Amino acid sequence: MKKLVQAVLLVGLLLSSYIIHAKEDARVSHVVVAWLKEPGNIQLREQFIQASRALESVPGVLSRHVSAVIPSDRPKVDDTFDVAVTVTFKNTAALKSYMRSQQHKKMLKDQLKPLVNRIVVYNFGNQ
Repeated sequence: MKKLVQAVLLVGLLLSSYIIHAKEDARVSHVVVAWLKEPGNIQLREQFIQASRALESVPGVLSRHVSAVIPSDRPKVDDTFDVAVTVTFKNTAALKSYMRSQQHKKMLKDQLKPLVNRIVVYNFGNQ
């Protein structure tokens, strides 16, 4: 009986530690995967990358990485896209603010969307 109580206490302690960590780490990741109108066009890739880097200054961005696809021979790796962007925010509110910012909207409309045929966006994090 004593071992059962110890096991239950240990599981409870581990679970509470996990919950506390999740609440402390409220970071949110915003991943954008883009297929260009001219797939494989190195100049368009670089144009997309340079334009996207200008969004690093939008308030709320903790980190940002943008780069071209790395070709792969592995069948499970999707390397059909041209460029991907990962942006990390402090929390969900910062992501929402970023999405509403005029700088973000203007960059998308004027510089990025004209280059892109298709995008897929993933948002994930602790809430």
